[in-house]
Amino acid sequence: MSDSTKIPQKTPPLELHACMGLNACKGHGWSGNNDCAGTGDCATNRHPCHTLNDCKGQGGCGLFGTTVEFCTPGQNDCSFQGSCGTPILASRYITQGPNKGRSVWLLARKLFEERMAKARRTAGPPPAGQENGPTTEYVANFNPPASQSCGNSGERYCSYAFENHDNERIERRKEFIEQSKKDFPNTIKNCDCDS
Repeated sequence: MSDSTKIPQKTPPLELHACMGLNACKGHGWSGNNDCAGTGDCATNRHPCHTLNDCKGQGGCGLFGTTVEFCTPGQNDCSFQGSCGTPILASRYITQGPNKGRSVWLLARKLFEERMAKARRTAGPPPAGQENGPTTEYVANFNPPASQSCGNSGERYCSYAFENHDNERIERRKEFIEQSKKDFPNTIKNCDCDS
């Protein structure tokens, strides 16, 4: 793909958030082209690893951090408290605790929807085809590419299932997402998100 077909970031971004579908308002996605809350196309702030976020709400979670932090992706209260890098790809999974092996993005989206409901705001769906979080194939279209989180760990894909144009790995990602959806009630219970 040539650089002319890549999706540029709106400069400056209107809201700093950890991933696609976690934006609070219209025009606050990576490209600025989204119509409402929850429909943004990518993270507007990127950082490579645990505690390297500049602001509130930018933690990714999944690979580095504590079990408690893994229950609050995109919910950190201030700078340098975010767990893991951003964006949160569809295949990123929680690496420890009772939710080990489950989807980080699905939990981040659920917490975002609860925040919007509490504020009496409506959130639209994520971009079509990315309803379970952004894939590496999808984020490769962003300029600069959005798949660099956790790069400092020495492995570009970090806690993500490898998925670049490999049918077996893409199938494994689908199975992981479906299992995470099935296990989601237990994920929420383990995180005590209902209290």
